Amino acid sequence: MKSTALVLKYFVVCSALAIAPALWAESATSDKNSDDQYLYHPDKSKQTDFNTDVQPLHKESLQGFDCMDRDGDGYLSMSELGARGECVENAAERGMATSRRTSLVFDLMDADRDRRVSKREFNIWNEMRLQQN
Repeated sequence: MKSTALVLKYFVVCSALAIAPALWAESATSDKNSDDQYLYHPDKSKQTDFNTDVQPLHKESLQGFDCMDRDGDGYLSMSELGARGECVENAAERGMATSRRTSLVFDLMDADRDRRVSKREFNIWNEMRLQQN
């Protein structure tokens, strides 16, 4: 009985050692791909450039962005987004003035995860929000 258990343990250890390199190689590949942040579109293309100028569907879509972009660099930082109470009508009444809400909205907008929101990212988020209403 003890010898059977010993053989079984040996088999399990050998199997694990044989499979481990393949698993490590697979996880290394997936880690490498996770660094490349992108969104897939319905046409199966991937988009990695969110910095390009955008033509919004609704004319007023980028007015809030321009108001919040205080330094004029074409991106919204977390602090600029946090000051949106001055740019968004009734922000406090709509529950948008809290820092927790700011973090959530910022995370939703920042599609390429570069810790800033481009006009294109803002427009994509805003258009999706308008379509939901």
